[in-house]
Amino acid sequence: MIMTTSYRSGTHSCPVLSNTDHLVKPSLVMPHIAIRHIDSLYSSIVFSGFHYLQEHSGDGWVYWLPRYILRNTSLQVYFLSNEQKLFFLKRNETLCEVEEQTVKKIDIFFARTLNSFPVDHRLLFSAKLKILYPISDIIPETILRHHPIIIHDSRFIKPLPEHERAFFYYKPSKKENLLLYPSAIHRRKGQIEFAQSIKAGALRGKKVLFCGTIKSEQYAEKCFSLLRKKKVDFEYLGKIPKKTLGELYRKSLLTLILSRGDWNPRTFYESMACGTPCLLSRKVQLASEMEEHAIKTSKLLLNYNILKCSSYTEELSIKLQKTSLEMTEEYCYNILFSYIFTEIRQQHFIKTKKQ
Repeated sequence: MIMTTSYRSGTHSCPVLSNTDHLVKPSLVMPHIAIRHIDSLYSSIVFSGFHYLQEHSGDGWVYWLPRYILRNTSLQVYFLSNEQKLFFLKRNETLCEVEEQTVKKIDIFFARTLNSFPVDHRLLFSAKLKILYPISDIIPETILRHHPIIIHDSRFIKPLPEHERAFFYYKPSKKENLLLYPSAIHRRKGQIEFAQSIKAGALRGKKVLFCGTIKSEQYAEKCFSLLRKKKVDFEYLGKIPKKTLGELYRKSLLTLILSRGDWNPRTFYESMACGTPCLLSRKVQLASEMEEHAIKTSKLLLNYNILKCSSYTEELSIKLQKTSLEMTEEYCYNILFSYIFTEIRQQHFIKTKKQ
């Protein structure tokens, strides 16, 4: 993985945009609105915490966003690695390492994690625009004092890359008595809370399928032991390939996303593409545009919602699939950068008001 950092320093002036049309969310059919503004205002971008090697192309937006910027703007695209090595992404989409000192400044720093936000890095200080997509809600003051544009899951729809739609698609077929819990087995993913709350009677013969890497054997055994005591029918499938995962989404009545906050939004979008509704913990942050397509539950109402939401019409599955098809990279990235431009404008307004 290659990584760089980005913050928005108060010592740098914010770009003032004379045309505010782009501040309105683009519709599903509005092409390249926010992306066009990037091209007109900036000439270079460094990505930090993003995958850059072809073998990671299946990992979603963290690989494909830099390629999208390369293909749809004239920006020079760089990556900064964990080892502080700088790489340049050529127009033919090959990488070459460059001496950091040969790059005098960068216009945009886009960091995906707190660890990929090196607050003392020279290129970070040179950036006009700093963007941070933190996994944690707790952001250190050393980062905040640089005033980055902070993006949370509630502000970003993750697109499914076109090549993955071969795995995640809707196919009318008979649903089986299955509930799918596709997540690493880990304390932040909510399996224990599920095991503590679920009642065999609420499942009415449904089988729960767990798939994902076990991060803690002790945690997994505690979870599975609880389910056995309750005589809940379940199976752990381990980590499975995308083709198998797509088949399970299509067969399952519901996809369970009961994380305590740390979750992969791809699960929601993949399930939606397969026409299967998701039951989400209320602690899960979801892009606001997608809220109407989600079913939220508390621990207290978990059994009730599983009973209630396991039956639905084919029209709902078709609606989910149709919405998924509209979530192109163009649509998702334009919403992302429209939000960023809105925040730039807000920062400029606050700064001007203080003067």
